[in-house]
Amino acid sequence: MPAHVLDDVLLPVMTLRESALAANAAVMQAYVDRHGLLFAPHMKTHMAPALARRQLDLGAWGMTVASVQQAVVAWDHGIRRLFIANEVLDPAGLAWIAGRPGAAPDADVLFQVDSDAGVAAAAEHGALDVLVEIGFPGGRTGVRSPADGIALAHHAAAAGLRVRGVTGYEGGLPGPDEARSYVRGVLDAASAVREVVAAPRTLLSMGGSAWFDAVVDAVEDRPDDVDVLLRSGASLTHDDGFYAERTPFGRRPEEGHLRPAIRVWGRVTSCPEPGLALVAVGKRDISFDEGLPVVREVRPGGTASARPVPPVPGTVTVTRLDDQHCYLRLADGAPALTPGDVVVFGISHPCTVFDKWRRVLVLDDDDRVLDTIETVFR
Repeated sequence: MPAHVLDDVLLPVMTLRESALAANAAVMQAYVDRHGLLFAPHMKTHMAPALARRQLDLGAWGMTVASVQQAVVAWDHGIRRLFIANEVLDPAGLAWIAGRPGAAPDADVLFQVDSDAGVAAAAEHGALDVLVEIGFPGGRTGVRSPADGIALAHHAAAAGLRVRGVTGYEGGLPGPDEARSYVRGVLDAASAVREVVAAPRTLLSMGGSAWFDAVVDAVEDRPDDVDVLLRSGASLTHDDGFYAERTPFGRRPEEGHLRPAIRVWGRVTSCPEPGLALVAVGKRDISFDEGLPVVREVRPGGTASARPVPPVPGTVTVTRLDDQHCYLRLADGAPALTPGDVVVFGISHPCTVFDKWRRVLVLDDDDRVLDTIETVFR
């Protein structure tokens, strides 16, 4: 009989629910197919080759990564279409990119440029494939206007780079309306750089996991020769916080529904005073950068025979995390907790929980272990 997470596994542990993974992957691929987009989900979220392969098998164009180090991991696991969503200036990284076409005939490795310095560094390594990044004032990276992006695209082409299109990131904007306006400007730039694009079709890459519905709206009337490459990575696992509040499927439920797949399980180790319980889960085990974890279930007794008890909202609250301790405030109406009970947490922001685990268990709906996947962080 398969191992059970409560009887046969050392806690704390991070798990993924197989039924949620399968449903989320299918919903997101159906969404991009329905809107005529390409999909390159951001592998930095999980850095788990098995999860990337799951998305590729469903029809993803390729994978997005944040660095050459991450691209090497993906490449070593057989992924040949990669978009590095950053400017690359490191000579060793640029040399690695330059060597990909000779290493595999189906290789397509793209990266961003947003400065004359980036163009100059890339051009030293030959006719590399680039997208010009267009940002917005106060945002992350990227030139600060579509006009600057158009000028940089011409400069990159003149320097010998293969300009494939433009890119941006709308996730740093406050809402879908602002994102929609910004993406329309990037789309205008995609049309304007067509004369220097070194491919039959122009690429426009965009998409965090919060406002991708605004991206779809903004590119609905795109020219026939523009392909939109969406890279929303958190959609595979979803969460119980940051993205649960912002997901486009919350605004447009007719398009689909995502389920949180991630749980972190920990055992109560101390109940030292009324209203306080300590669980052996901490900053080393769970994400906390975009909101503290939330308690989804208590398993009294902490064995496989324990029935899950969902607490009444607001009665069991995470107030603080130490390295390896979680502080729970227990209000009136909270389940009675005692050392040995197990608390099951949902998380906010999946990108910063995977990097805490080298192996993640995949569970069926009866909490039995179906698989173990490996993450590869460098």
